[in-house]
Amino acid sequence: MLFLEFNFIPKLHLESIFQSSFLKMPNRKVVKFFFDVISPYSYFGFEGITRHRSVWKTPIQMKPFYFAGVVKHSENPGLPLRVPIKEKYMHKDLLFSAQYWGIPFRLPKDYTNMMLNTSSIVPQRILVASQLRDNALMEDVARALWHRFYAYGKPIFTKSQVAEVLRDLHVKNSEELLMMSDSAEVKNILRENTDEAIGNGCFGAPWMHITDNHGKVLQTVFGSDRLPQVADFLAEPFKGPMREKKQNA
Repeated sequence: MLFLEFNFIPKLHLESIFQSSFLKMPNRKVVKFFFDVISPYSYFGFEGITRHRSVWKTPIQMKPFYFAGVVKHSENPGLPLRVPIKEKYMHKDLLFSAQYWGIPFRLPKDYTNMMLNTSSIVPQRILVASQLRDNALMEDVARALWHRFYAYGKPIFTKSQVAEVLRDLHVKNSEELLMMSDSAEVKNILRENTDEAIGNGCFGAPWMHITDNHGKVLQTVFGSDRLPQVADFLAEPFKGPMREKKQNA
């Protein structure tokens, strides 16, 4: 009978009921995951958190942001790639981490120079445009961009390069997404996502906010290797790399 009764409740009133019920749930937390496709550690964190989504009850919000804007604002001169001994270690660590997550990975040619001098603004805006259409689409596009760049060493930073990825994914009306990426709406969302991360102390990628059900930030988290701590904070299970959940790009 409950289902029949719902049919007579106006849509807006029904939505307010669900929203009110959510707010009343005790200790309900939300994870916001900020990432940029230029960041290989964002790739690992993205895979880890999307795989765990299948065993977590905690909602996860995916937030494309602009990594270069974060670096500029935080005045972070200590990027590992600028320090030779850290650069050498990072190259090994990336391969080690990719093996753990079961991700095909190789360093693109002239990787250090590319990371320090290439802008990811185009693919990040296209991810925002994709997310406005459908979050699952955005995740598919992000995963395919990372796969193209880090498995095959092919560039992903111009519209024509991203267009190839969209065609390979058989995205409908992909030209509209490319055009939409130049819209004020998309630019504003990417800026807002970046500012939100910066406003809570972000200095790198990936970055996470764990909030309460009113949006108050309870914990900020940097890095792709903090998923066990995040799971513990959420009282959720940590299942390791969950390679069986790996999705092909």
